[in-house]
Amino acid sequence: MVKLGVIGVGSMGGAIVRGLLSSGQLQTEDILVFNRTRSRMRALEEQFPLSVAPNAATVAREANYLLLGVKPHMLTPLLDDLGDALAAKPIVVSVAAGKSLADIAAHLPAKTPIVRVMPNVNAQINQSISGIAANQYVSEKALGEVQEMFDAIGKTALVPEEKFAAFAALAGCSPAWIYRFIDALAQAGVAHGFTKTQATQIVAQAVAGSALNVLHNLPQGLNPQALVDQVCSPAGTTVAGLLAMEDAGFSVATRAAVNAAVARDQELSTS
Repeated sequence: MVKLGVIGVGSMGGAIVRGLLSSGQLQTEDILVFNRTRSRMRALEEQFPLSVAPNAATVAREANYLLLGVKPHMLTPLLDDLGDALAAKPIVVSVAAGKSLADIAAHLPAKTPIVRVMPNVNAQINQSISGIAANQYVSEKALGEVQEMFDAIGKTALVPEEKFAAFAALAGCSPAWIYRFIDALAQAGVAHGFTKTQATQIVAQAVAGSALNVLHNLPQGLNPQALVDQVCSPAGTTVAGLLAMEDAGFSVATRAAVNAAVARDQELSTS
């Protein structure tokens, strides 16, 4: 038996494995992996001497924790194909967006412990925020171990499953929106004489520092609006730009993006 089996070692599954091994939380002998396309694992295998199973069923039989890193449309066929390989009831951990605990349970033996996790793309640099929900068959010890695994690629938060769609928008979708925000600021910088690379580096560092400042100040009771007020001098440049952003619909557009992502997640979960 191995502690963790991973089926689907693409960008997300690979990031999780890399984070666990780089942090020292697990060793290569603790992990067994399988990916349908072996070439997708080449970079990971060059970095770590991983054990690679001949098929997905072998991983399911051998693992105490079974991480399903496949895309959402592949999850149900995979579970159905695994069949008897799941009889040992490993703790199943799914990162498939839009697939609820009930959806997954419908294709597993009765009373299988299941954990649903929503990481984000920043897992690639061990800076994810991962939402975690579990069914009633997952013990506190097992849930804690899953949290520890995902803490290796960032931070974790226990999230009631009914809030998973909102969490997916706030944490899973938002990196793309933040990337677009960074790019828009950088484009404005180009208009004022910077190269695109220079402008992007300046803005990205400003965004990174601002995010860290928010996290630093939250325990002291200073929310982001309080930090905005600190920066906005009366009749200054910052408040002028802020008012221009709001006149162009910045906050309204941001809330609309979250609402649209939540609505789409709910559509996908019922399709």
